[in-house]
Amino acid sequence: MLHIGDLLEFERGHYRHWAVYIGNGSKYENEVVHLCNLGSTGRWFSGGSKFTEGQNNTGNPVQADDLFDVWADSACRINNSYDEKSHPFPCNEIFDRAIRFSIASEKEFERYNVLKMNCEHFAHFVRNHHAESQQVKDFLLRVYQNGLSVAKDVLIPTLVAWKFGPSAAVGTFATSMLGYAIKAIKPRAIRN
Repeated sequence: MLHIGDLLEFERGHYRHWAVYIGNGSKYENEVVHLCNLGSTGRWFSGGSKFTEGQNNTGNPVQADDLFDVWADSACRINNSYDEKSHPFPCNEIFDRAIRFSIASEKEFERYNVLKMNCEHFAHFVRNHHAESQQVKDFLLRVYQNGLSVAKDVLIPTLVAWKFGPSAAVGTFATSMLGYAIKAIKPRAIRN
C-alpha cells in the first residue's frame, strides 16, 4: 500500500524514473511530484510514454502529475531503501517539501542535470535531504572500469611497444584496439 512520501521507481528500459507519492488525500488523489527533463517540444518529459503539461506551468522542472500518467506502461515499485542510510523526514514534512518544490518558480530550483540533479536525486532530496542517485554512481563506476580496461588492454601495450619505434607502437595500438573491440562485442553476441 502506498503512503504519502513513498518513493516510486519506474523502470524505463535503460534507466529508472523516480517520483515522490503525495496522493491519497482529497486534493492530491493519486498524485506524484517528480523532476522532469524539458523535452525538445518545450513540454516536460517525465520519461514515460507521454509528455506532461504539469500543473504549475511556471517553467519549474518539478511537476505534480497523476500517478497513472507518470506510471504509463512501466514496471513500478516502492523504493524507500535509502532510508537505511539516511532517516526520512516525517510524512507531513515530505509532503510539504514536495508541494513547495512543485509550486516554486523556475529560479528557485536547480535545472534538471542527469549527473547532478536528476529525478532520483530530487526524490531522495525530498524524502531524506540527500540528493543522491545510485544510477549515476553505477554509470560512473562503469565508465571508470572501462577506462581501466582500455588502459590495460590498449594504452599500456602501445607504450611498451613504443620503445621499438613508432611503427611498432602503431601496429600494437591497432591490434590492441581490435582485440578490445572484439572483447567488448563478444558478450553481447553470446547473449543474443
